[in-house]
Amino acid sequence: MKRLVLTLILACMVAWGAESFGSTNSSQTQKGGFISDTPKFTVAQARKARDDTRVVLQGKIIREVEHEKYEFADDTGVILIDIDDKIWRGLSVTTDDLIEIEGYIDDDDVFEPIEVEVKRINKLK
Repeated sequence: MKRLVLTLILACMVAWGAESFGSTNSSQTQKGGFISDTPKFTVAQARKARDDTRVVLQGKIIREVEHEKYEFADDTGVILIDIDDKIWRGLSVTTDDLIEIEGYIDDDDVFEPIEVEVKRINKLK
């Protein structure tokens, strides 16, 4: 009798654990969402924008300054951008590739130059 009760308890625990494990995986799948029509900025406009302004820029990365820091350029100028490794998501770009970046102006440090904290990057054609 004790073995039967113990077996039933163990079976319930295993079933409950498997169900919980399966639901954790399904809740971690990424889903789409709303994308606003953030106006596109030029580099010249971004350099004049206030701290934490959301910007979308199109241009090219012209060189890597240091790990996760790059110079980004369009026809109006050059600005420093910060792209965390996780933002790349396997994307590879060269200095010849036209890209679009979305992020926020970071201008809260008097001793550091203005930069864009990149949250999304896409290669355009």
